[in-house]
Amino acid sequence: MKRYLSIGLAVVAILLTANTSVEARGKTEVVTKSETFRPLMLAADRPSLGYITPFDLVTSAYQGQYRDHFIPGFGSFIYGIRTGKITAKDLVKAAINSKRLPPQAIADRSYLGYVDLQFKSIQF
Repeated sequence: MKRYLSIGLAVVAILLTANTSVEARGKTEVVTKSETFRPLMLAADRPSLGYITPFDLVTSAYQGQYRDHFIPGFGSFIYGIRTGKITAKDLVKAAINSKRLPPQAIADRSYLGYVDLQFKSIQF
């Protein structure tokens, strides 16, 4: 029993260390490549003018960076996604209001689709 407890504590310590190093990176960078799109491209690699990646958008929302725009963080964020109270469009609007995305992002169906794809991957 003590062995399982020590293994569990070691796993928690490793996860906390990994999580802390991710948070230490700071703010995400804005991708400023030309507005081109290649099919079958990963969402994180999609170059768009002034867009943050959908992965970074969802990750920052999960961390609570859009609470001022009525997007809750952490467990409430996941619950909101599961129940349909938070949609990709809601999150993109919050990012536009907080100046992290340009206004034309709300009409970009492919970007919204990538954000929705990130939502599906976060629902475990």
